Amino acid sequence: MTERQHEVAAWGDPDSLQQRVAGFVASGLHEGARVVIISRSAHRGGLDDLLSAQGLDVARARRDGHLTTLGADESLDGLMVGGRLDPDRFDAFVRPLLAAGDRPLHAYGEMVALLWERGEVAAALELESMWNAVIAGRPVRLLCAYPAGELAAADLGDVARLCGLHDRVSLAGPHPGAGATARVGDVVWSSVHLPVPAAVGSVRRFVRDALTGWGLDDLVGDAVLVTSELATNAVTHGGSPFRTSLVRGDRAVRVCVEDGSRTWPELHHALPGDQDGRGMAIVASLSRRTGCDPTTGGKVAWAELSA
Repeated sequence: MTERQHEVAAWGDPDSLQQRVAGFVASGLHEGARVVIISRSAHRGGLDDLLSAQGLDVARARRDGHLTTLGADESLDGLMVGGRLDPDRFDAFVRPLLAAGDRPLHAYGEMVALLWERGEVAAALELESMWNAVIAGRPVRLLCAYPAGELAAADLGDVARLCGLHDRVSLAGPHPGAGATARVGDVVWSSVHLPVPAAVGSVRRFVRDALTGWGLDDLVGDAVLVTSELATNAVTHGGSPFRTSLVRGDRAVRVCVEDGSRTWPELHHALPGDQDGRGMAIVASLSRRTGCDPTTGGKVAWAELSA
């Protein structure tokens, strides 16, 4: 039986999104689950061809009720009353999708992304919570997809809450570029990164580009390693999205990684045969000072390197 799972995927280009959705749909159909696609029309073109290429009879799946496709815009409009989500309308919308009892359901949706893109972040998070409540204890796999650019430019706290409402965070396609969201004199901020391993490589590029832009090429190696360890800590131990910043001061550069977790980084004394546990020791050895400060939504771990 399919286990309950609510997953969010960030996508950078429509082709990667289609490939991911096609894999999700094909997996559900091959397992004998009912599959529901709630997507924008712009993202449906070519999906049937991708499914057919995987040996699926798409027309028959729809005819037999195994595959249902709904419009995201129209479905979302049907949930709204006076510009707000209506729980009763949501219940009426989702009840038929769950009507087959113990038969597994795989559902892919873009309604939450539509709300987020409109700036209605609170409503998007509310809708995610509604889905969590209705699929609790049911054999449902729910996949939501958000444009990576929207999440990268969003408030870190909002993205942390989004990730916290899902069982798994993933990427559809390659990780988006690091991208600086702001650069003011001696301070530069990265975009928000999701808690996925690929984010660490993106952070390395961000640090390298920022220091090179300041003419601090000699500091790149140590700073990249320090930032990598702090970012890995946020991903692995904090399980949180994060944002990196660099602050250039008098003969020093401060590397900061802010995340939405209350889990503090710890300095471990790894034994020679240990595979991990050396991250914060590396940070301490390469830095003249390190620390961790609380924030409203989590913490910021930092390290100062002599420049």
